[in-house]
Amino acid sequence: MKASPRIVLCFVTVKIFLHLATAQSLGFHRDELLYLALGRHPAWGYWSNPPFTGMLAWLSQTVLGPSLLATHVFPALAGGLLVWIVLTMVAEFGGGRYAQILCGVALLFSPAMLRTASLFQPVVFDLLFWTLAIWCTLRLVNTGQKRWLLWLGVSMGVGLLNKYSVVFLAICLPAAALLTPQRRWLATPSAWLAVLIALCIVLPNLLWQWQYQFPVVHHMAELKASQLAGVKPADFFIDQLMMNGWAFLIWLPGLWWLLRSPGPWRMFGWLALLTVLLLLVLHGKGYYTLGVYPVLIAAGSVFWENTLSRVWQKVALPAWLALGGLLLLPIGFPVFSAEKLVNYFAWLRLEPVLRWEQGNIERLPQDYADMLGWPEMAALVDTAVSWAGDPRNCLIYGDNYGQNGAMEHFLPALAATGRVASFSDSYLLWAPDTLPDNVNTLIYVNDELGEDVQNGFADIQRIGEVANPLARERGTGVWLCRKPNGHFPDFWAKRAREEKVVLKK
Repeated sequence: MKASPRIVLCFVTVKIFLHLATAQSLGFHRDELLYLALGRHPAWGYWSNPPFTGMLAWLSQTVLGPSLLATHVFPALAGGLLVWIVLTMVAEFGGGRYAQILCGVALLFSPAMLRTASLFQPVVFDLLFWTLAIWCTLRLVNTGQKRWLLWLGVSMGVGLLNKYSVVFLAICLPAAALLTPQRRWLATPSAWLAVLIALCIVLPNLLWQWQYQFPVVHHMAELKASQLAGVKPADFFIDQLMMNGWAFLIWLPGLWWLLRSPGPWRMFGWLALLTVLLLLVLHGKGYYTLGVYPVLIAAGSVFWENTLSRVWQKVALPAWLALGGLLLLPIGFPVFSAEKLVNYFAWLRLEPVLRWEQGNIERLPQDYADMLGWPEMAALVDTAVSWAGDPRNCLIYGDNYGQNGAMEHFLPALAATGRVASFSDSYLLWAPDTLPDNVNTLIYVNDELGEDVQNGFADIQRIGEVANPLARERGTGVWLCRKPNGHFPDFWAKRAREEKVVLKK
């Protein structure tokens, strides 16, 4: 059975339109500013992620420009392509028009699917490559054609160039096959050729990692210590139920239907269970499992098509998903201004949505707070530069990658001087080992003025701070530091050596 072109086109078009229509509701996300910076430093690898996002950021800025709308074009297109692939999955499972419509509605109103496709981050492309790899596997078991193993290798290889979490799929997919008769594919020459294809695709990044002493290992250690260690099993399971909203009415029966399937599709149910179990044991964040839900939603849609017999039932289920989805729509992506979003979340009273990674409850979700305050911060830095005189004599230091990304994005003339520096994330790779001889002024961006900076300069002026009460960067200050003493250049060189020791043999 084939997917209906009209149904697919309808849902893909609506999906892309929704994201582009709301692309400018708030502002650039903290992480987006980092990924756009990667596009200004093309390489085969970065501190916290492989090169795919940087390549796409370069393409986006070169072809479409630096605007907020332009930045969100590729995520929106990825979201639309994801919908297309999942609706074709429904047809692969034997689903007809009703199952395709039900699946499209579930995908369209899933908060997780909305959030990922509304941000320029690796997550939406990771979700896309997971789904593409699973679709190739489904085509393999349905048709028996070995060429789908080779396409599986391609999708896994490109997926690894985007996000290393594809490794979890590479572990759980063969394990799921071993639990079913589909294990016969694992011993074929085509399977080993698929592995070789994936390795060849990701090889340039592996060589880059080797050259820089595998920064991903240090990044994962930092992530585990700062964020993953605090992930509780109960919160992990709550995330599984909540992140797709009312679509749990679809994917839960889909999981049950796959596990009870007498045919080759049972392995996809095992894939979902093994992925959730593995990430639970590894204390992964809840959304790390997101890649297995599209196939469950596709299967659940077919289950309901085969189960519901009355017209009112077939109308009621997608209507409930749509009405409930409309209620939760602002959780998925920012359809309102910041002030209206505050009122919405105050009315909703759903604390897990407002809990930030440190555990505190705020008025906006962390992702939305991360989209505020950046132009204000950049304007303060611009003022500091104008007071300093020649920007080529300045070093502009931000304590985190969002601050540096904002300064470079909103002040491109400043970025062109190469004087924006930090030791945060991939900015560590680009930070100077020693201060240039002509640098006599430091513009310092942080939530407080460190003792090392106070001791390094005789003339320090506070320019201002981010005043937006809803921004995660609220209270971040900008200082103009002049008349350096002899200790600051030495301090910088020492700090650079300490921070970059992990990059050198």
